[in-house]
Amino acid sequence: MASYSDLDLEDIAEWPLIPQLVVTVLFIVVIQAAGYWFYLKPKVENLERLKQRESVLKSTVRIKANKVATLPKLQAQLDELSERYDYLSRQLPVQKELASMLASVNEEGLKNSLTFTRIDWGQKQNQEFLYRLPLNIELTGDYHNIGDFSQAIAELPRIINFDDVDWQRVSQESSTLHFRVRAYTYQFKPEVKDEN
Repeated sequence: MASYSDLDLEDIAEWPLIPQLVVTVLFIVVIQAAGYWFYLKPKVENLERLKQRESVLKSTVRIKANKVATLPKLQAQLDELSERYDYLSRQLPVQKELASMLASVNEEGLKNSLTFTRIDWGQKQNQEFLYRLPLNIELTGDYHNIGDFSQAIAELPRIINFDDVDWQRVSQESSTLHFRVRAYTYQFKPEVKDEN
């Protein structure tokens, strides 16, 4: 029996069965390793990248689907806020209405048998997106009449808020009260137009 070192690769077909099987198995392993390394491994790495990308895209789709699902609710909220804004903005006076507002306040006082000692606008106060307009009111009258006057002011079509309210009896014996209040209304600032 010849030694395996004497085997010639060119005569492989004449080798004994075991060396032929060993060489064939080694040849198959080398071809598979080369096939894996040069063909299959890049495909597997690409597949892993695609799986990660798929995961990211699924998350993105999920987030966008949630946004789309909440869009009608957000639109309804926006519409409601827009309606409220429009309603409130209609209750704020424009400059040309200030005189008629003052006349309405005066008229409500007279209807309730009150005597004015002062009613005038204070200095306009600049705020973030509004002007606050103070209205100084001083009057005398009966407690219930002052209450009815306050309610009538609250029911006017334009917003007037009472603040810094002070009242006291005209004298110890009298039931007539001196009522002093600083009321406020608000105006939107005119929007600055771009001149470019």
